[in-house]
Amino acid sequence: MYTQCPECKKQHKITIDELSDSRGMICCDECSVMFDALELLSEGQDAIETSDILTIPEIKPGKKNTPLWGLGFSLCFIVFIFQIVYFEGYNLSQNADVRPWLEKTCGYIDCQLPRYKNLDELTILHGSFEPIANKNYVFKAAFTNQSAFEQTLPSIKLTLLDFTGQAFAKRIFHPQDYSNQAHKLIEPEMSEEIIMEIATPSKKTGGYRFEFI
Repeated sequence: MYTQCPECKKQHKITIDELSDSRGMICCDECSVMFDALELLSEGQDAIETSDILTIPEIKPGKKNTPLWGLGFSLCFIVFIFQIVYFEGYNLSQNADVRPWLEKTCGYIDCQLPRYKNLDELTILHGSFEPIANKNYVFKAAFTNQSAFEQTLPSIKLTLLDFTGQAFAKRIFHPQDYSNQAHKLIEPEMSEEIIMEIATPSKKTGGYRFEFI
């Protein structure tokens, strides 16, 4: 019978008595390695083949499932964008730095942004509150849109004061209350004047104040 050294592959002739005496362990006279002769034992010298040797199969890295991974990523990205638009869409559309990019994007996908509104960019040029012949008052205010974007006409909160400076009347006027073009857009760097006739107040007016809202 024959066996083979697993280290140097040399074949060794061996008898049953030798196996019994060594309890199956022999030493290779070629490389001095002790090994179990029973693992590669054969009847003939040519019967031992490489296929009989225990080998560790090569582990190849698995391939990513590209289509499913790409689909999952796309869905997550769409959900993420939807959340941004749903919760922060209006605020982003009113951001002067972000809006130009949003306008370009809407130009490609045919969407419409909310009207731009930034009262801090409406500069008041002058205002007045004066009596007229019929004992009513006329309120005038002129302002300029200093934004880089069109803005709608603002609402106005008018407060009347007595001679002690205490407020005794206030009212909010919306664009449709003082203009025949309530949906008019004010171009950048353009000025607009508001003129309203106010009914005679219940008290004598010592002053007034107004603000855009």
